[in-house]
Order: sequence, then C-alpha cells, then structure tokens
Amino acid sequence: MDDMDLREEHWQKLKPLLLGGDADPGATGRDNRLFLQAILWVVESRSKWSALPPEFGRWQTAYVRFMRWNQADIWRQLANRLSDDSELQRKLEAIVAFGDEYTRRATQRLTNKGNRDAYSSMLGKAARQKPCVSIEENTMAGAGSNWIWLLTRK
Repeated sequence: MDDMDLREEHWQKLKPLLLGGDADPGATGRDNRLFLQAILWVVESRSKWSALPPEFGRWQTAYVRFMRWNQADIWRQLANRLSDDSELQRKLEAIVAFGDEYTRRATQRLTNKGNRDAYSSMLGKAARQKPCVSIEENTMAGAGSNWIWLLTRK
C-alpha cells in the first residue's frame, strides 16, 4: 500500500469534516474519498495535474476543487482538527505544504506579471517620447551593460 493512500480509519475521521457531503446544502462532492485520493496521488508523485490517472476522474475538476479548498484554507483546518492522529496529520500537512507552494508560485507569477506590465508601460511611454531611434542606437543602448554582447559583437 502506498504511503499516501487513505486508509479506512482515516476516511472515517475525515468524512464528517468535509464539504460537499450528502447532508450539506447545495452541490455535493461527487466522491470526496476519491477526490482526497487524487490529491494524495498528486502530492506524493509531484506530477502535473494533467498526469492524474483517469480512475480519479477529470484532472481539471480535481485541480479546481483543490485550489478552492486551498484558498479557503480547508487543508490547514483539517490538519489542525485531526492532530490526534499523527499519520493522518502528516498526510494533511503534506497537502498543506503542497498548497502553500502553489499559492507562493501563483503570487510570484502575479508579481512578475505586474512587473512586466509596468515595464511594458514604461517602454511604451519611452517609445512615444523618442520615436526616431535607429536599430543600432537601440541595440547599443540596451547592450551597454551586457558584457557578453560587447565581447562577441562583430
């Protein structure tokens, strides 16, 4: 049995705490246990979501649901509530760490996008201010700090 498989005793502890159960109002999760197994598979294998085996259902569905639960901090809440079972808590903490890494990378991508947008905006203003720049002038201006270009230019 895989280290990250969800044993029956763990499922019985998790089941009443999960969103989307039969008794919950609104939409229900089609199969919370299968969803958790899918998350544990991705966390353990460190594979891309698109590599999720078909027996877990559509990878897009698992990914979106994982991200919603991650944004709502459900994984951390589950880990905190089930701290009396060290094995289950270790599995949940692995999911928390995985989710935190996803959040960190998403935040970094947004920061990078903001920086690119600001830089592009600045370049657009500079281009409007100085429209008549030759290719050679532009290349020389941009290459001044690039010592490899300076050494290899012909």
